Amino acid sequence: MFFDNQVVKSFEGEEKIDKFAIAASLMEVSFKGAACSILESRIVNNCEGCNLKFLCMKVDEVVEEYVDKTTVVTESFNFYG
Repeated sequence: MFFDNQVVKSFEGEEKIDKFAIAASLMEVSFKGAACSILESRIVNNCEGCNLKFLCMKVDEVVEEYVDKTTVVTESFNFYG
C-alpha cells in the first residue's frame, strides 16, 4: 500500500496537519523503532529538560498499545506434553 506520509498538507488552500500521515508514521515506528534527533545529535544529554518529553513518552505508549492491539497469536505450543 502506498501512502503520502508528508505530515503538513494543503487542504482547500490551508496548511493542516494530516492525522492519517501521523498514524501511518506511528505504525511504521512499530516496525522500525524510533529515536530522538536531538539526543542522537547530542544537542541534549537526556530528556529531563525537554518540553516535548511528555509527548515523546506518549508516542512510545501509543506505539506499544498499537502493537498489543494488532498482534494476534494464531497458535500456542506446549513443550511439556
